[in-house]
Amino acid sequence: MAPRPRSAQTLDDRRSRGTRSYRCRVCRGIHPLRKCNRFLRLSTEKRLRAVIINKYCANCLAHQHSEEVCRSGDRCKKCGQDHHTLLHMRESSTSRRQSISPVRPSVTASRPSASGSRSRGPTPSSRNRSRHSDQAEAPTAAPSVASLLQHRSVQIIPTAIVVLDTGTNKYETGALIDPRSPVSTIDRSLAAAFRLPTTSVGDETVCSATIRSRTGTFKIDVVLKVSPNFSIRTPIRALTDDVRARFNDIRLADEQFHRPATISLVLGSDVYRDVIQPGFPNLDEGQPVAQSTVFGWIVSGSCRQS
Repeated sequence: MAPRPRSAQTLDDRRSRGTRSYRCRVCRGIHPLRKCNRFLRLSTEKRLRAVIINKYCANCLAHQHSEEVCRSGDRCKKCGQDHHTLLHMRESSTSRRQSISPVRPSVTASRPSASGSRSRGPTPSSRNRSRHSDQAEAPTAAPSVASLLQHRSVQIIPTAIVVLDTGTNKYETGALIDPRSPVSTIDRSLAAAFRLPTTSVGDETVCSATIRSRTGTFKIDVVLKVSPNFSIRTPIRALTDDVRARFNDIRLADEQFHRPATISLVLGSDVYRDVIQPGFPNLDEGQPVAQSTVFGWIVSGSCRQS
């Protein structure tokens, strides 16, 4: 058989490259993502996850570039922001306010001041003022319900030590397991420290990573909302070793749950079903409970202090 002309081979190579360039990364068909029936049937949240995980441009849904060099002048037809209309989120103002507010009020109320010192009592000037009977005393703020209820108890929110896999490196970090959070969230400084590639969707930023168990084979790809200021200190004060000893017979997801630590990652309701498992041990009244997860047992609830 005579060899094919070079021009014909070149034409075939171009056709092959063109076919590969339109290979859909969601269904493996030959078409652009915006025409993929499987993609179009997904919810908006799952579409966004598919775009980020499969490295499509969130602005024009092309996969030859990222949105930093996207030359498309199109914007979302529903809100005018820099993302494709198929990725437009219908999020109410109420859900936005609740999106990164797990159990924060009682935690932040007991944090140190910006200078790093706690208030230990009245200042000298306030003591001097109290000596003069002819001067009106400054009104004293009423104690909050949370401070009254936690005077003899400490609230524990469920945390796990997970492995965050970026593709090139793996990091262990603490994560809050919170089904009340609509989306999984990571603090911007933590995302930068782990060098997670971010994607802008309108005026918000998201990134993707693989969350793994430290002891098992479980892993899940998660899209994380990047928040400029998301960190939680839990518990508000250290618990005794006796509390920790109550859970010696089970494998904990966070062996140091009884020691205060800062958490900058939350796994929300979007992945809660995938990580939670059935199982509650029977414990004494007034003690926290444990819940089984793919990462181990997480501890939560109120712990009475003597």
